[in-house]
Amino acid sequence: MRNLFVTLLLAAGVFAQTSTPEIPPNDAVRIREFYRLAAQLQDGVWPGWSSTPAPLLLVTQEAEFLTHHPSPPKDFQKIGDDLYARLRQFPTALQATFPAFGPPSIIVIGEPENTEAKTSTPWVFTVMHEHFHQLQDGRPGSYQAVSSLGLAHGDNTGMWMLNYPFPYDNPELGKLFTHLRDLLLTALNEPDLKKFKVFARQYIIARREFFTQLSASDRKYLSFQLWKEGIARYVQIKSAEAAANYRPTPEYAALPDYETFERYAREARSDTLSELKKADLATWKRIVVYSFGASEGLLLDRLHPEWKQRYFAQLFTLDPYFEY
Repeated sequence: MRNLFVTLLLAAGVFAQTSTPEIPPNDAVRIREFYRLAAQLQDGVWPGWSSTPAPLLLVTQEAEFLTHHPSPPKDFQKIGDDLYARLRQFPTALQATFPAFGPPSIIVIGEPENTEAKTSTPWVFTVMHEHFHQLQDGRPGSYQAVSSLGLAHGDNTGMWMLNYPFPYDNPELGKLFTHLRDLLLTALNEPDLKKFKVFARQYIIARREFFTQLSASDRKYLSFQLWKEGIARYVQIKSAEAAANYRPTPEYAALPDYETFERYAREARSDTLSELKKADLATWKRIVVYSFGASEGLLLDRLHPEWKQRYFAQLFTLDPYFEY
């Protein structure tokens, strides 16, 4: 009997190792909704966005699921139509976009409950944010251009983008940032066009003063982050607002953590502005670029409505839009 028990345990172990992973049903629904949503609204949010490939790798507790990839790596097993799986290798809380298997860049993201999104609808728009990074990364020569910034200092992992030694703790810089932040919020919250232009000009002058306090490398780093992460957050907001009247599929609306797109759209902009109001350079460090850069994008919508057409003409800086 003991030998039979051991044999059954060994057989169960072999089965567990060889069984085909199955994507959790709710995750499959969310992924399908992202691709459906993107197809309907992305070009209205950003011209030409739909031409960008959108491979996605979902990271669950046990496995990873890859879809929309032109050439899945050999360690992935095909488990469905345009769906591949392997045992988990990335952290379950990851939400990033990078060329994990070589170009093109891949959205690598955990399940909602394991990421900052927490629930389905914020998760879908986080994926839209990451999909915009695919547009940024997919421009010809983009990786070479990032390298030419000279900010990596031998770091080939890309972690310098998170760990660059920016002088967040400089008290004078912190004061200037707080003043700049408040001017930006004042301009954005002013409905009167004439007053708005006055506040916007004050903001542009203060912005120029703030950036002149930075070294050349620090200025390049902050400009790069605002251009990349800040505008991706801006696109996340604009995607949400464009989806205010979007009708999700019945299977998505039946998810237990479902939140209407209308509600998320109503709060996306105000949530970012509220975040900016609390932003502190010394304590938040790099995190300030998300709300700050997004708010600059919203300001540019009023100052220069055609600004998106020049966004890729001069990479990694928004400076040209803030000149008189």
